[in-house]
Amino acid sequence: MDIVPMITNRLRNPATIGSAYYLFFWSMFALYIPFFNVYLKELGLTGVQIGIVGALSPLMVLTVGPMVSAMADRRSQRRRFLRFSFIGLAIVLLLYRFPTSFWGIFVLVLFEATIRSPMIPIADSIIVRMATNNGLNYGGMRMWGSLGFAVMAIMGGILWGNYGYTPMFMVTAVAIIPSLWLTNHLPETTPRPTKSRRIPRQFIHDPALLTMYIGALLVGVGLFATMIFGGIHIVQLGGTQLHVGLLFGLSALTEVPIMRSSDWLIARFRGERVLLFSYIMLGISFVAYAVAWSPWALIVGAIIKGVGYGLFFVVTVRLIDSRVPAEWVSTAQSLYAACFMGLSPLLTTALSGYVFDKWGAGYLFGGSTAVVVIAVILLAFASHRGWFNQTIDWETS
Repeated sequence: MDIVPMITNRLRNPATIGSAYYLFFWSMFALYIPFFNVYLKELGLTGVQIGIVGALSPLMVLTVGPMVSAMADRRSQRRRFLRFSFIGLAIVLLLYRFPTSFWGIFVLVLFEATIRSPMIPIADSIIVRMATNNGLNYGGMRMWGSLGFAVMAIMGGILWGNYGYTPMFMVTAVAIIPSLWLTNHLPETTPRPTKSRRIPRQFIHDPALLTMYIGALLVGVGLFATMIFGGIHIVQLGGTQLHVGLLFGLSALTEVPIMRSSDWLIARFRGERVLLFSYIMLGISFVAYAVAWSPWALIVGAIIKGVGYGLFFVVTVRLIDSRVPAEWVSTAQSLYAACFMGLSPLLTTALSGYVFDKWGAGYLFGGSTAVVVIAVILLAFASHRGWFNQTIDWETS
């Protein structure tokens, strides 16, 4: 059997395209993202310098991401912008092995953060709209990203533990090739917006959309606290590197069946109710983080977090896609990313570190729980008022 025609035929299936894209995309990131700060520490960067470098990505997601995504929407060239981002990322990865000083690293991270900022919202907007147009399970495609990230993060730990970090960036740059190739098979089906429409400025007129943006901001406070300090906390509880790997790996693996069932849950219980449930599950997981007395207790909290995050991400992307015009989906998704992955860590990372250092993990994750409770109350109020049932006339709003 000729393998090339077989692959070509499979890539005519939208479900295969979306699943493969997420699998290779998140597998590629898993090869270096979990280990990047450790690499910087080995280069001799201080904690303050690592913190400064770490702030660049959310800053670019907040500022550059929405602008570039809006430009891609206006020109109806989402795939082209996505390809440019992949090529730029590959170049940066190949250059990472050369600088050893803070300023050399700073310049490369700034460039990487800039070109990466629109990648996730643009790809999500294309694939979720493709799922909607073809009646596909978006969560069933997105789950392959979580599975790939979990598996490759573990494999990356084994590889870089044996061979050091020298080959890490070269391997990751090569791993970009499948995602770059698959970008050519993503559809560019949404129309070019007319010049007279200023829809992005009118998103604030949709109370349901505004509620989801604020909810993403609040939920992000707790999620980024667990991402940054969860591994440190489990070591404080007597955990080993194996426990650290399980903390993140099992959480990601839990997302897989949850994401697969998300579309069924949305159809059965309505999207805003499933989103509310995801907030509640995240709140419960933060409580578990706050009161954990052993490494395994913290891992249980991480598994609960996987349930909450799996639903939170897929349902939010789905609901945003359903509420905005097709020609502005990338912009709408980038504003969600700006709240969740941009503004939230920028506002709270330093504060979280201060609370963790001064009062400990219990107070940090207890505060995270309180913030999520606010998000639960806000979303419950929006659901009660019927904001998610309102239809917005974008032409006249």
